[in-house]
Amino acid sequence: TGHLMRINQIAAAALVGAAFSGAYAEVPELLELVPQAKGYELVYKLNPVKYAGEGYQVDNSENISGKVVKVGYLLKTTAKDGKKTWVFASFDPFSQDLSKIGVPDYGSGTIQTYVDNLEVFGNGKVKTGKFERGNIEFWPFNYGGANKMNIPNATGAFDFGDSAGTDGGYGSMQIHNYLQKETVIAFNNFNQKSPDIGIGNNPEGHLDWTFSKSAEGLSSAEMYVVAKFDGAKFSKVAPIDADKIDFRGISDKLDYAPGEEMTFTFTVDFGGQPAPKKPYSFRWTRTGDDGVRQTGVCEIAPEKPAVVKTKLDKPGFVRMEATLLNSRGKQIDRTKGGKKERVFFDGGAGVEIAKIANAVPEPADFDAFWEKQKARLKSVPMKYKMEKVSAEGADPEVFAVSVDCAGPRPVTGYLTIPRGAAEKSLPAHATYHGYGTRVQKAPKGWGGAIRFDVNAHGYDLGKDKAYYDEFFKNIKSNEKIYAFDPKQNSNPEEAYFNGMVLRLMRSLEFLKSLPQWDGKNLKVSGGSQGGLQTIWAAALDPDVTEADSVITWCCDFAGPTIGRLGGWRPEYVPALNYYDAANHAKRIKCKTLISRAGLGDYTCPPSGLAALYNNMKAPKKIRWVQGSTHGFTPKNPQQWIIQDGYDK
Repeated sequence: TGHLMRINQIAAAALVGAAFSGAYAEVPELLELVPQAKGYELVYKLNPVKYAGEGYQVDNSENISGKVVKVGYLLKTTAKDGKKTWVFASFDPFSQDLSKIGVPDYGSGTIQTYVDNLEVFGNGKVKTGKFERGNIEFWPFNYGGANKMNIPNATGAFDFGDSAGTDGGYGSMQIHNYLQKETVIAFNNFNQKSPDIGIGNNPEGHLDWTFSKSAEGLSSAEMYVVAKFDGAKFSKVAPIDADKIDFRGISDKLDYAPGEEMTFTFTVDFGGQPAPKKPYSFRWTRTGDDGVRQTGVCEIAPEKPAVVKTKLDKPGFVRMEATLLNSRGKQIDRTKGGKKERVFFDGGAGVEIAKIANAVPEPADFDAFWEKQKARLKSVPMKYKMEKVSAEGADPEVFAVSVDCAGPRPVTGYLTIPRGAAEKSLPAHATYHGYGTRVQKAPKGWGGAIRFDVNAHGYDLGKDKAYYDEFFKNIKSNEKIYAFDPKQNSNPEEAYFNGMVLRLMRSLEFLKSLPQWDGKNLKVSGGSQGGLQTIWAAALDPDVTEADSVITWCCDFAGPTIGRLGGWRPEYVPALNYYDAANHAKRIKCKTLISRAGLGDYTCPPSGLAALYNNMKAPKKIRWVQGSTHGFTPKNPQQWIIQDGYDK
């Protein structure tokens, strides 16, 4: 121990000056378990359970240089019952690039290869000893079970021979002893709070621990990524605070002609920090509504913007994604909302945007179908309960509301009314919620208006956790999350959306029945799923006078059937055309604002939002935002506002 302390003291002193040779960061935790594992230097240390939020605890990848002659991985886990398991696997290097031996990211890309001279130590259910070869599966993307490399003994299931995708973020960091039909180390889904962490084969489920969420059964875990070097040199690299970095792309315009060259210019700003001596880079991927995929890597520095050019030959959109990499090609991560995320750009541009229409025609009986639904609703008397939940004398007054409705459940939500409001004195405003299973809380409301905040599901308000756990479990269909079951969606009157629309229409009837409503002004608004409901409301109730829909969900369901980029939404079946926001847009009579349409939002693809806007005949306005995804908008973004007959 004293010898190691002295080494570290010497190393620390030397770091103040220039590069130096000698031991820098040996790993006592490794030597304690495997005394013969001498000469390894620590490259990365992490807590796999908390990696999604914290990232690396130690990252020496930019501080060490030299020829890599061996790499090793030590994983230690402690189960909630106190059982401790560990394994150390080492083998000949598969790369001289230290950015590629850590947790996979968009910079390291896909690494699926055999490795030589595998040696395994451990105390768990894993075979130890020396083996001629092993194999690794390192990638940041989603993956399937197909045995792409024809690994001996592998199957079509998730095991030691899988197939990496090119997008998504599930991720695989797996070391296998395929000769023994065994997974040695598995760390999957590492960007989420419940990753898969395993030593040896998974005794239940997929052998490589895919989808196991096994971290939930651990009280702690540690991973050490180490390497041996020939002629190692160590230096001190001033860390860059990634949270201060501004990396963005802009296009020279929003709307291009078919075949016209699109230009995307990328810049990086280190937020007042000294720029690295060696330039950073970014890995870019171009996809689009034409099915074309292109990738590349460009160097970038504050004084050296980078340009990527492409084109599209027909009406539609191009998506341009880019991930910032450091001087050694490692993905740069920042912290947002307590969670680690890559520094990225996701945006794009369009071609003949005004010509984009729904991929398929609307149902011939579209209007008849909705007249039938209104008749169903009318057959149920509008009885309601209002329970005051605000403190005595509060302003506004807050009420928990339940309104009888056709369909499976009533309308429920919170109503706020300014205290002492006179009859016919106030405008009304209904707000609708995004996708999810969160429990609704009473809002504070605002002055000068009646507000009805309506949840999408019609659950009882003010219940305990057990009630909501059971409720959200029961709204699944065929093990699919709500609204995502294609079998349920194949009948438009059985689709989950049907009950949601019935409740929405009844919520507006309820608002209009209140004596304080002025009888003139009725606004609806919401984001994502709430934006979809906003469009439904404006289309189905002619008394709505204003609609504000943000990042509108479920526009042009059938887009992928003609090659358009899809989004995160229910799988297309023809019955969903009755719920397509772009079809409803044709029926809107009030002024409508699409207050954000992200050019990098592939929960709500831009082509669908273009179809939505183009179908509107009423006064309309849309704000296209460059670099905006579903949940992220850069500061001071590049944007374009298009409007027709709309004035605030």
